[in-house]
Amino acid sequence: MKVILAALIAVTSLPVAAIPLEQALELCRAEQNALRRLSCYDAIPAVTATTVTPNNTATPATTTAAAPAAAVAATNTTVQKQPAADFGIEHRKVDEDAPDQLYLSVKEVRYSPRKELIVEFDNGQIWRQNGTDYYKIAAGEQHYIKRGALNSFFLGNDINNRTIRVRREQ
Repeated sequence: MKVILAALIAVTSLPVAAIPLEQALELCRAEQNALRRLSCYDAIPAVTATTVTPNNTATPATTTAAAPAAAVAATNTTVQKQPAADFGIEHRKVDEDAPDQLYLSVKEVRYSPRKELIVEFDNGQIWRQNGTDYYKIAAGEQHYIKRGALNSFFLGNDINNRTIRVRREQ
């Protein structure tokens, strides 16, 4: 413990570039006391204020790190704008080209054990009724599926003004 404390004092009191960054970080990692470890990490930028580039010229660390920090800050602001704009509607990816109403021919009509209508259309889609309201439908008729609010869909036809709420099974 005394060795680590002595190393900590040595790190904070040494002149610039006396201890490489890797060694200073290793000394701080070895510290058990959280407050001392934090102060050790705080003292590292003062100790390693200049860095040596490959051509052995000393340059201030702030100028070399400024460009990547600006790039990271720019990407962070764009990333933060996206979730704020899409908050609450991430699950809804609305396709602008999707039709609001689709006309289909009925292939088969059957009922579930709970007396819900199950309709299979000629394109292979199967739709199940939400609820048990009466709706007159027969095989071979032309009906439409209309998009409603909050991801709901309605089954109806042009002959009468009645619609029922349905959900897609397949």
